Amino acid sequence: METDGQRVYSVLTRSEVDTKMKSEIKQISEVFSLSKSDATASDRLGDDKEKLMGDLGLVKVNSSNQKNESVSSFADQENLVSTPFSPHKFSEPCWISYLNNLLENNKEEEIVLCPNPNCVASVGPDTIEKLTEPAVKEMYKRYVLGSFVEANNESIKWCPAPGCEYAIERHEDLMEDDESSLDFGVVCSCGHTFCWSCNLESHRPVTCKDASLWFSSILDTLKNNAWLVKNTKRCPRCNTHVQRTDDLVLRMITCICSCRFCWRCFRSEEEHNGKWNCVEVSFQPSMGQELEDSRYLRLWEACHEDLEKSKLDLKAIDENGIPIPTSENYFSFSDGDVDAVMEATLLMVQCRLVLKWSCAYEYFITMHQSAKTQYVKHLRGEATKTLVRHRATQEELMNQALSSGDFSCFKLKLSASTTTTGNYFHEYVKTLEGCFPGT
Repeated sequence: METDGQRVYSVLTRSEVDTKMKSEIKQISEVFSLSKSDATASDRLGDDKEKLMGDLGLVKVNSSNQKNESVSSFADQENLVSTPFSPHKFSEPCWISYLNNLLENNKEEEIVLCPNPNCVASVGPDTIEKLTEPAVKEMYKRYVLGSFVEANNESIKWCPAPGCEYAIERHEDLMEDDESSLDFGVVCSCGHTFCWSCNLESHRPVTCKDASLWFSSILDTLKNNAWLVKNTKRCPRCNTHVQRTDDLVLRMITCICSCRFCWRCFRSEEEHNGKWNCVEVSFQPSMGQELEDSRYLRLWEACHEDLEKSKLDLKAIDENGIPIPTSENYFSFSDGDVDAVMEATLLMVQCRLVLKWSCAYEYFITMHQSAKTQYVKHLRGEATKTLVRHRATQEELMNQALSSGDFSCFKLKLSASTTTTGNYFHEYVKTLEGCFPGT
């Protein structure tokens, strides 16, 4: 996540993205001698100025060719709004209806054009400012900001978490060629962690292709098989899944093959001979795959629950700072201390996510190289212990500092634990990826 102590990405607020966009607009304006309004209509630079201007519709339109258009008859009327470089004028209700339809539907045009379908003149902020509807102005502002991010998506992306307003900027000059400097993915301040390449939840040591497969089909298969384990048993005669009725007292179950057997021990009624104190058979060899899938699902869900708890911790610190038990210690933590706690908690989120996806990795490697399954389980167990120690160290250091009032070494010791744990998980992920490179 860091290169020589520097983060390879930054989390930006919407206003910070807006500031970056305005800086780029200013650059375009100065390079091509455009007004800032016209430059806003472009979110790309080019070598061919004339081609760029033509593509953007920033060229004079010959109004003589438009004389027969019905809209030109309104040209002399007041309260009609036009866009620069276009003779077409429209009433404000017409503009509002057009922009509402265009922007609410999130159409991905690079440029908002004149409402006239035959016109390529672009619509810039100067045109929008002539309108009096605040909602349309705000919608256009968000649209332009979104277009800017979309045009620069190699270095800036919105956090894909629903409702999140943060953006992530990747610092290309700090990136390594193989992007391994992103380590365990990008962690937004909202707690969501995602893969820069595919926008799915960060999924190392699993590849983007296998992560997509996991979400699209495998996870559903695990859930289906877990349901079968919980709610059905295989008929001892035909091996068909048989579901128990709502009557939980009923011991004898009849399969579609007419085989009647005991739900607990699979014997027939005659074999019971009137004695029903049988011992329940907990394992059916024929249910081996379903049981194994059920185990992977429980493991995945348990790791997901731990991840969500860490996300809540990160979000709480981001919104409220470090929780202080007593008011007299309120000013004890310095900004550097708070940053250290934030980094330590952020690493917890990343490592919890690695452990979660290690479960999926274990599933994949069992399919391809089952001989390595026990080794992978051992590595996951050791990584889990390392993360538990990091969490315990963080809590112990905070309690010691608050009880003693001595914060002089707090940041140093906590940062050391964060670095050690981060390095361990970095090597852990690389080791797993080396076990089966295609997974």
